[in-house]
Amino acid sequence: MGHILENIVYLELLRRGYEVYIGKTDDIEVDFIAINVEGQEYYQVSQTVMEEKRLSENLHLLKQ
Repeated sequence: MGHILENIVYLELLRRGYEVYIGKTDDIEVDFIAINVEGQEYYQVSQTVMEEKRLSENLHLLKQ
């Protein structure tokens, strides 16, 4: 299910006019780096963040 959700997010970012890259920036691995005229945004896709540990891990990646 996780890959399907990532595909949905990827396609939606493209639909909204972003250039979308997959991979890492510096030492931070993120699912998507989305770039448009307003700047760059980072996306970490997760099926659930109900577990405190998973939420903390995902937020930590994006805060750096």
